[in-house]
Amino acid sequence: MKNFNFKKVKRNSGAAMLISVIFFLFISLAIISGLVGPTVREFKNASMNLNSKKSYFLAESGTEDALYRIINNITISDSEILTLNNNSATTTISNLFGNSKQISSLGDVGNLQRETNVTLQAGAGVGFNYGIQSGTGGFTLSGGSTITGNVYSNANIQASSGVHITGTAIAAGATSYIGDGLGRPYVGSVVIGSGETGDAWAYSVVGGSVAGNLYCQIGNKNNKACDTSHGIPPAQPMPFTQENIDAWKTEGAAGGVITNPAGSSSSSCRQNKNCPCPGNSASDNNAKNCVVNDVGATFGPGKIIGNLVVNGGGTLTLTGTLYVVGTISVTGGGKIKLPANFSQYSATIISDGYVLLNGGSYTGSGTLGSYLFVVTTNTGNPALTVSGGSGAIAVCAQEGTVALSGGISINAAVGKKITVTGGSSVTYQDGLASPSFQSGPSGGWTIGGWGETQ
Repeated sequence: MKNFNFKKVKRNSGAAMLISVIFFLFISLAIISGLVGPTVREFKNASMNLNSKKSYFLAESGTEDALYRIINNITISDSEILTLNNNSATTTISNLFGNSKQISSLGDVGNLQRETNVTLQAGAGVGFNYGIQSGTGGFTLSGGSTITGNVYSNANIQASSGVHITGTAIAAGATSYIGDGLGRPYVGSVVIGSGETGDAWAYSVVGGSVAGNLYCQIGNKNNKACDTSHGIPPAQPMPFTQENIDAWKTEGAAGGVITNPAGSSSSSCRQNKNCPCPGNSASDNNAKNCVVNDVGATFGPGKIIGNLVVNGGGTLTLTGTLYVVGTISVTGGGKIKLPANFSQYSATIISDGYVLLNGGSYTGSGTLGSYLFVVTTNTGNPALTVSGGSGAIAVCAQEGTVALSGGISINAAVGKKITVTGGSSVTYQDGLASPSFQSGPSGGWTIGGWGETQ
């Protein structure tokens, strides 16, 4: 019988292999964890960064929405919630000292919040986008007149031969034209622009020599062909609203009826019916003249029941809004100025009657941004005449005709219709975008600051 030699089976080799596999698995997991962890963190950080940016732009959207509503006088409450893609921005509007507002907008995306603030400063409630602008009556320029700057008309710009507009000329309306409207002039009768700048834009342009672009649908006897890509220019709103007019009149009247200044004689004032300021009592308010002579006068706010006359050599220092029920006349070397303590503020003289500015000088406080506004509600043709003179002044007759002649240097001129005659030269100054007042109407706003606070 054979004997068999059986070897012992090693049963512990499987355990060693299992330990090796587990050890390798732990090492692999550690390596994977080391790789995945930072990736997850980076993904999380990127997601948070994205949500943070979304919060910021959402807050900006809330700010811009509120800003648009305030500037355009659209109703808005003190607190608004703007929702986009199930995320929200809460906008809060606060009134600050000195006719200012603050818009705070808090954006929230995924509990990540960003906040922006905008500070608005109250202006005049007016916006002079163009130095010289007419309403539905349009422009009439003749006699070799020159306007230094841009012209915007909500109707035609009728310009005879020899007229020069150094900036851009725009005539709004479906049938608006620049030129004489009849196609009679020769090429270059009306010069628009200087150098290579200064565009012309209207439905029709006739007889134009245009330095820049010529945008029109119909053209004749021009120095270049019409570029029809711009269509027809839109009408622009006039700078003053009825609310501005009413507010100025109310503020002037609230200052009281202006009576005789110290040193004048009430009896002689009534007897001669001309004095530095007439006594406008209930029994003596028959439109007497308030005359400012070489002695000078300082007043405002206030109301004159009658006419205001500033004679040559006379200086009126205006310390507030002045409402003149009658006419206004500045002759010769008459002056109207604002005091130095007005700083950057402007002031208004508003009249219901005809305004004649025949020469004279007009100054703000001496600080940039300080202007004198002369406004009339008169509907006459003309309602306001400027013949010579210069200074930090803007004139406005939105319901009547503004007649300009002689050498004039002003900040702005606005009228339902504007005529420029007699070879006159009108130069308007830059910088009348956002005038501000110490008090009175404040429908216009300028941005004082914009930034992120959180």
